[in-house]
Amino acid sequence: MPESSLRRTTLRGLLCLLIAGETGFAAPSALAAPAEPRRLHVVSDENFPPYLFRNAEGQAEGYLVDLWQLWANRNRVQLTLTATNWADAQKMVARGDADVIDMIYRTPAREPLYDFSAPYADLPVAIYTDTSIGGISGVTTLKGFQIGVQDGDACIDQLHANGITTLQKYRNYTDLIAAAQRQEIKVFCLDEGPANFYLYKAKAQGDFRKAFDLYKGQFHRAVRKGNLDTLRLVEEGMKAITPDEEAALRKKWFGAPLDLGEYRAYAGWSLLGLLSVGGLLLLWNMTLRRQVSAKTTTLKQTLVELKAAHEAVKDAKESLAATLQAIPDLLFEFDTHGRYLDVFASQETLLAASKASLIGKNVASVLPADAARQVLEAIAQAVAQGSDYGRVIELPLGGQTYWFELSATRKHSTSNEVRVLVLSRDITQRREIEQALLQARDTALLAERDRHFRALFNAAPVAVMYSRANLVDSINQRFIDLFGYREEDIANLDEWWLRAYPEPDYRKWVMDTWQAAVEEAINTGGKVQSLEYRVTCKDGTTRDLLIGGQIFGDGFIATFTDIPPLRETEAALKEAKNAADAANIAKSDFLANMSHEIRTPMNAILGYAFTLKRTPLQPDQFDRLGKIEDAGRHLLAIINDILDISKIEAGKLVLENTSLQIGTIIDYVHALIADSAGAKGLNIEVDYQNIPGTLLGDPTRLRQSLLNLASNAVKFTEAGSIALRARVLEQADSSLLMRFEVQDTGVGIDPASQRDLFQPFKQVDASTTRRYGGTGLGLAITQRLARLMGGEAGVDSTPGVGSTFWFSARLGIGTLSDPNPAGTGSTAEDSIRSRHAGARVLLVEDDPVNQEVALELLGDTGLQVDVAANSRLAVDMAADTHYALILMDMQMPEMGGLEATAIIRNLPHHQTTPIIAMTANAFDEDRQRCLHAGMSDFVAKPVDPDLLFTTLARWLPPPG
Repeated sequence: MPESSLRRTTLRGLLCLLIAGETGFAAPSALAAPAEPRRLHVVSDENFPPYLFRNAEGQAEGYLVDLWQLWANRNRVQLTLTATNWADAQKMVARGDADVIDMIYRTPAREPLYDFSAPYADLPVAIYTDTSIGGISGVTTLKGFQIGVQDGDACIDQLHANGITTLQKYRNYTDLIAAAQRQEIKVFCLDEGPANFYLYKAKAQGDFRKAFDLYKGQFHRAVRKGNLDTLRLVEEGMKAITPDEEAALRKKWFGAPLDLGEYRAYAGWSLLGLLSVGGLLLLWNMTLRRQVSAKTTTLKQTLVELKAAHEAVKDAKESLAATLQAIPDLLFEFDTHGRYLDVFASQETLLAASKASLIGKNVASVLPADAARQVLEAIAQAVAQGSDYGRVIELPLGGQTYWFELSATRKHSTSNEVRVLVLSRDITQRREIEQALLQARDTALLAERDRHFRALFNAAPVAVMYSRANLVDSINQRFIDLFGYREEDIANLDEWWLRAYPEPDYRKWVMDTWQAAVEEAINTGGKVQSLEYRVTCKDGTTRDLLIGGQIFGDGFIATFTDIPPLRETEAALKEAKNAADAANIAKSDFLANMSHEIRTPMNAILGYAFTLKRTPLQPDQFDRLGKIEDAGRHLLAIINDILDISKIEAGKLVLENTSLQIGTIIDYVHALIADSAGAKGLNIEVDYQNIPGTLLGDPTRLRQSLLNLASNAVKFTEAGSIALRARVLEQADSSLLMRFEVQDTGVGIDPASQRDLFQPFKQVDASTTRRYGGTGLGLAITQRLARLMGGEAGVDSTPGVGSTFWFSARLGIGTLSDPNPAGTGSTAEDSIRSRHAGARVLLVEDDPVNQEVALELLGDTGLQVDVAANSRLAVDMAADTHYALILMDMQMPEMGGLEATAIIRNLPHHQTTPIIAMTANAFDEDRQRCLHAGMSDFVAKPVDPDLLFTTLARWLPPPG
């Protein structure tokens, strides 16, 4: 064959690498033996150019296609060559669907599976990395990286042998490189030949680099283990192919070195010709130079420039035409209304209509409505913004669905008419791959979920059986440990009934009872009621168990709970609960007793302080008395905090649900902290706008919580301001969620210390306790009260800037009612003095000091007060005298106040007499016990004079 023809053939072979053939072929039947022609099925990897690959039309071609065709012709064998992904190729041989696998590396892991031919090609296998990664130079440096590999590749065995197991498998090299481009992996293993081809094809050769050669592999042909006759047929058949034929195939697919000798001769003659032409041009130029004028020189220059411009335009047009023909994308030119002006397409099968029929038509008359809308929007966006990217349209073409991604850009023509170029890229394969990946991911997630479920199933602390229809699907390890039966012992429920309940009558009762429970469960949500049964184990022993379960579709899960351990656990829990209850009772009794013992003398201290302040005093005496009163109230606050936290933790705190006004609560707290804040020069801001006027809740606990936060703000703020705020977070028809805030400009709290702020008896640190004092109960009580009121509490703080402490509460929406019609404070005292002077009142109090304090408090009201030093005396005095009101202590010697109240209530003239408890027993349950015994109201010691006067004014009967 002439060299020029050979070169043309070589070029055609290289072009074939880009435009490819179809999978499989068969040797001509005319060459087969007429009786019973031999057949052979060969399978190999479709991703290994130039040995075997698929062209742009999806057809298989390459060196192996031609080689096996030649082999089939030489050996008169009907042959089928299947090009598929490498993992499927190996599975086909393993299943016996193929006889021979080609291009396989020989590895220790494959030795038990295949018989191999002699090697016929050496190929390096390399590790590639993203260009952003350095330092990978050997196998040991791969540890810790996720390595991308093709499923079924020999490099998997090689990496495993070197202890590299963090591998991500992909179906073929194309998917592998696409994953690397998406940054799913940054290190991958590829045969060097296909790597260069696919990286160049994906335009990714600049994004990745070869790090090192992992090993050098050798191509073999192989058959299933023991199929040596087929292997000998293949090897003998390959020997029938002559070296010249094989060389021609290799030259076609791998190319051939240039014959520089011929080109040297051509170069010599060309050089000689150029020198001759150059000499002639030199002589001609010298002649012209003497003959032409200045105008000729100008004309020549103009012609040269015109020619150069013409050539440049010609080259540009040719380059554009070649580019448009080479790219697989479609290119359209539209006017601003969506009319086709020009169409460029190397694959007309992807057009909705022929090029000629598209020109001049509007896109809305060619494409489906949704697709046309997307194209028109892309055109409009490109006209307005200059470009538009990323829109996807769906088109039905040739009975299949295709997806195209659009990129649009604005173009100005010579006539200044705006036009738009739209590039349409076929992304159908990408969409299908994405869908396949999503399905694969979902499948993997389901498999992982099933694995986790099985692990949980076996780890269950109770015996479990899962059954469908009459078959026992699975049992867990606890079932085996408990009964000794394995799945093979009880393959179906009939065997279970016979083994677990060997006595016929008892078995019939169990089956009938179980069936009734199942039928009831079908009608009531699927839960089978647990009942007690006696089960016979595999070793003949019996166990008493609670057996129940849950129905799921056509199956059910049965659970078996061993009763003796359950009863032991229940007994232990009951004993622990009794011990805890006893401890709580002891704690409550202790707190109640301590509260009573402390409140009794506190009543005297605060009562005398109140009465003394109402007498003429020197300024220094008045000041000292105020300090005594402040100290007493501080001690009382500590006692109340301890009782509150105890009641909250015991679940005994009961919230009120009465009418309240947020503004009144905030103004009350403002008034309480105003003096202490003013003494430090702090400004107080108040904000409670846009809040409904009347709400329902516990005003006492709201005031307590807000006062806790406000008092802390004053304590920890040396300069600046304090803000009291309330706002609505959310509102429904009958309730709303309120947020109360106290913001200060104080010392602030670092984040590490904030998490312990709401723990009982916790403060930021010991130095805080020494400097500022306090028990650390206020915030803990506020948080727990907020939770009881359906809210939460928290803090936002920055050291050196300040803090915002907040709590929320869910309140009802109600109407305003007056909780205190008799008035408060001095108004109530004045009311008693003016309306009830002379009314006779019985004071029942065993403590002489508290008797004196009560008499001092009541002395200016005009009431006539009789004193009974114990309950028995009080009963006798009540029997002889008609009292307008009785003040009754609870805890007294000989007879308690509750017992005395019950007796007095039975006296004819005292069945409706107001009896008010005035006691140091301050728990809510104490209040309830008093009311249950027949008392009318409750005032806790130490007595708040204003509260006492208000209560008396409310209960004293009208005069006359």
